[in-house]
Amino acid sequence: MSEQIRRVMVWSGWIRLAHWSLAGSTLWLIATGWLVANSPAMAQTASELHYLGAGVLIFGLGLRLFLGFFGNGAERFEHMLPLESEWPAIRASLLFYLSLGKAPLPNWFAHNPLWKLLYLLLFLLLGLLALSGWLMPGTPLVWRFYLPRVHEWLATVVLIVTVMHIYSVVLQDMKGGAADTSAMINGNRYFAVEREGLIAPDVAQVSVRIDDLTGPTGSAKSSKRND
Repeated sequence: MSEQIRRVMVWSGWIRLAHWSLAGSTLWLIATGWLVANSPAMAQTASELHYLGAGVLIFGLGLRLFLGFFGNGAERFEHMLPLESEWPAIRASLLFYLSLGKAPLPNWFAHNPLWKLLYLLLFLLLGLLALSGWLMPGTPLVWRFYLPRVHEWLATVVLIVTVMHIYSVVLQDMKGGAADTSAMINGNRYFAVEREGLIAPDVAQVSVRIDDLTGPTGSAKSSKRND
């Protein structure tokens, strides 16, 4: 069955700005945080760069929070809650990842159904990271929790989720056809549409009736009619 590929705008410029602010600052914070903990010679410089990345992270979180409540369409948090009808797609996505792309990849419009709750979890973890990082220089102990240790643990979980996200996006781009990586650059995803579902133009059809083959003069006549 023939298909047509359609290019559809899915992500606005604001949501892409929030995404890349969060993505870039998260990777930056992971790298500089590792240097602070493991490279005494670079700890001071890395710490200053770490706080710079934290500022970008807070900006990205604030923008994403605003879009989550006041944005349009898939930008809103209500569209990041899995629907009952999406559970088959969630199972299919999980099978796709576990099979290294050998199982078929289900279709979705904006958010991968499997990742909806993981995105919300990631936003929460990043918020807790920012809060613990802000508090721990002056208040290292809160409710018997040693914040530097909590901060380190949260960073480890964020690293794991980030690696999972990168793996899933790369696999989707290699095995799928929606161009998820470029969608977060130009805002467009690609969708396959069955040609039979498209509206065909009303083209006039030409036909010849048997009664018109011979006329009073014996000449053949033809007529055109629209079916």
